[in-house]
Amino acid sequence: MLFLMKPLREIQMTHENHKLIDHIYSINDNLNKIEQSSKRNTDNVGVIWLTLLSYIIYIEFLNKVILKHRK
Repeated sequence: MLFLMKPLREIQMTHENHKLIDHIYSINDNLNKIEQSSKRNTDNVGVIWLTLLSYIIYIEFLNKVILKHRK
C-alpha cells in the first residue's frame, strides 16, 4: 500500500509546487507593474519640478527686466 501511495504524494507535491510557482510568477508580475508605475510617477514628479523651476526662473527674469524698464 505504501508503494502505491508514493506516486500520489509526488503528484500532490508537484501540484503544490505548481501552485507555488504560479504565485511566485503572479507576485513577480505585480512587482514589475508596481516598478513601471513607480518609474512613471517619478518621471511625472520630475516634470512637475522642472516646470515649477522654469516658471520661477522665468518670473524672476521678467521682474528684473520689467523693473529695469520702469526706472
